[in-house]
Parts: sequence; C-alpha cells; structure tokens
Amino acid sequence: KTIFWSLIILIFSLIGYIAYIIFGNQLKFNAKKQILAKRKTTKNYLQHAGLKKTLIFRNTYDSDVAKYVSKILKCGLLPNNKIKIYTNGNDYLCDLLKDIKSAQNHIHLEFFIFSDDNTGKLLANELIKKSKQGIAIKVIYDAFGSRKTKESFWKNLQQNGIHVEKFFPPILKLSYLNFKINYRNHRKIAIIDGKIAYMGGINIRNDHMGKDKKLKPWRDTQIKIIGHGVYSLQDIFLNDWYYCSQIEPSKSDLKQMFPALQKTGEYSLQVIADGPDFDKQRILSTYIKIIDTAKKFIYIQTPYFIIDKSLENSLINAHNRGTKITIFLPHKPDKKFVFGASLININKLFNLGINIFLYNGFLHSKVLLTEEYAAIGSCNFDYRSFFLNFECTCLCNDKKFISKNLNIIKNDENSSVLLTKKQYFKLKSKNLIMIGIYKIISKIL
Repeated sequence: KTIFWSLIILIFSLIGYIAYIIFGNQLKFNAKKQILAKRKTTKNYLQHAGLKKTLIFRNTYDSDVAKYVSKILKCGLLPNNKIKIYTNGNDYLCDLLKDIKSAQNHIHLEFFIFSDDNTGKLLANELIKKSKQGIAIKVIYDAFGSRKTKESFWKNLQQNGIHVEKFFPPILKLSYLNFKINYRNHRKIAIIDGKIAYMGGINIRNDHMGKDKKLKPWRDTQIKIIGHGVYSLQDIFLNDWYYCSQIEPSKSDLKQMFPALQKTGEYSLQVIADGPDFDKQRILSTYIKIIDTAKKFIYIQTPYFIIDKSLENSLINAHNRGTKITIFLPHKPDKKFVFGASLININKLFNLGINIFLYNGFLHSKVLLTEEYAAIGSCNFDYRSFFLNFECTCLCNDKKFISKNLNIIKNDENSSVLLTKKQYFKLKSKNLIMIGIYKIISKIL
C-alpha cells in the first residue's frame, strides 16, 4: 500500500495526494472522528424503553451460531415473528405503501438510496399525506448513496412536516467533497408503528423496481417482519437517528416506538447491525461461523463477490468436507469494474469445482443459505460491506423459513446459467481491462 500510494503521489502530484486523503488512508482525518462519535452515541433503546429481556428474548439457543450472535455480539434471539419474503421491488413497494397508509403513530425510513424519480416521488407523496394526518415521520438517507437526489426533494418533505436527516454529510453540500465517502450507510430499513419492519437489499429508486431495461429482470430480496424482531430494527434506526439529529426520543415516544406485542408468528430471529463503529466485522464473523457449520449445502446470492482470505478459506474447507456450494452472481452487472473483480475472486473456488450460476438479469439479492440458517439483509459479499459500510442482516434458523428460501433459490436456478470453463474464459477476456485495473489496485481496497 505504501509503495503504491507513493507512486500515485509521485506521478500525479497534488491530484494523487488528494486521492490518498480521500481513499488511501481509510479517511483517518474527519471520518475517524465521526465514526468515534457514532460509537459514543450508541445506546440500548430496548433498555431505555423499559423492556425486560426475559419477556422478549429466548434464553435457549438452537445452535452455536445463535449463541455466538447473542452472547458475543449482543444480538438477542427474538421469538414470535411472521416473515414475508419479497423477490422483486414492485411487490415490496406495494406492501410498504399499504402499511404506510395504515400507519397510526409513526413511520421511520432509512435508505442508502432514496431517489427523486417516479418511485421516490410516489413514496414521498404518501409520506406527505400521512404527515398531514399527524403521523410522526423520520427519514434518514445516505449522503453519498442519494447524492443525485435534488435538495428540493428533501425540502419539500421538510416543509410538509417530515423530519429528514443526512447520514455523513459532505463538505459545503458538495457530494464528492466528503472525507467520509468510503463509509456509507447501506441499510434499507422501514418501520411502521414499531409493529412492522422491512429490511433487505431494495432501495427507493426506479431500477430497483425493475424499470431499467439494461438490467432487467432485477432480482432482489427483501423481508417484512411482524413481531418482536421489529424491536431490533427500531433500535438500529434510533441509534442512527440520534447520531444524525442529536435528538433523543422522550419516554412517551419510546413507549410508542416499542409497543407491547402479542405473539404473531412462529419464527425466531436475530438482527445484526454492523459497521466501522464496531470493533469487529460482526456480519463477516457470523457468516464464517454459519459456513463452518454447514454440512449439506451453502447457497450465496450477491451482486458483488470480493472476499478476504478468511471467508475464502472457510468456503474451501466446506467444499473439501463435501458440502455442496453454489454461488449466484448477475449475468448483467451494473458495475463492470466490480464484476471484473468478482471474476478474479471466484477463480480459485471455480477451479475447485464449486458451482457458479449467472442470473439472467441483475441479481442484487444478498442471501446466505445453509440447511441450518438463512441470512438476509443489505450486506454484499465484498470488502466494502464487510469492512466499511453500515449494514444489517437478519438470521433465522427455522426449518420452514429455510425451506421457503430454498424453493426461491431453486427457482432462480431455472433463470440462471451454470458457468462453464469456456464461458468463464470468455468473460475474463471480455473484462480484461477491468480485471487488469482491479489487479493493480486490489492491494489498497
């Protein structure tokens, strides 16, 4: 890294030095202070709301993974949930709008991308209607992810009584002049009345609804949670909200945000929040534990596949002990450079005989599935998601839920092509320039 950046600065002078400040030192200046500040603002809102753990969390664990996530990562196992799975943006948005229309107390939204296109305006109009009815609405958007959204869009929401906050804002409102540009809030969370929550990979933008002709069909995964699992997502949202706004919810607000919930479903789940404000890579370490316990099969769906040695070794060990591994990537990538990087990263696994499927469209789903666990969230299988982004993922080890996800993935196989050596060579040749660039800069990613 030192040699590489020294050459960049030597060759490109001031431009190279600016690039180093923004990307090369992991933003140790302003960003490190911001991340430290974010860590210091972390609270346990479930305790602040007066909720007793004995009433919410299960004290028994079905697996070592559940015990690790609960005891070490402090993400409790919450019972009594219904979970609905969405595989496309239109179905998800339809249900989200229905729940927003039915909201009685509050609406909390947190998105990496909240666009001002037709999809964003449709959601904004419903939010404005609910705001005029007296419903409290809070919106968090990532400054970089939503950099193309016009300020007038946010002002319109604010003028209609909606509280909007920007996560890691840039300097002087210049989207690329941001010393925190490498750290992004990649979460996609929606919470209605503290009783219903959504999370997964779908942003509020036209292409996520399958409206981009070049990337159609757009395949994604989002889940709807009804039950005690909503508490965990509410806790994540409120921590991000307090950091952005410095506004603490009152005790009466917390009662509304964490309402008493009856048993609504059969699933127990755990929600893991991750980001650079934590000391360890919580989602990565959990994924490795899940993979290490898999005996029958491992399915991975991700738009980007750029992993470190620890995860690669975990997958190789699983393959060597006879576990069937299948990785799904998009056949129509949205970022050619990252696709080139993915092709290099699957090389060793592909040569070992691990199945790689290319989905006939753009695959944006983020899923890890074994015979024991289903993990669904916003986290890609890449360095950015594991080490730099603020992410969240949901774990469930219920056999019925795993079976539902397995059926969905089996259906995806019918819409995918199994990568052959001939096709792999052709893809690498086609993306040779992007692969070359990746090889040059891979040591600093």
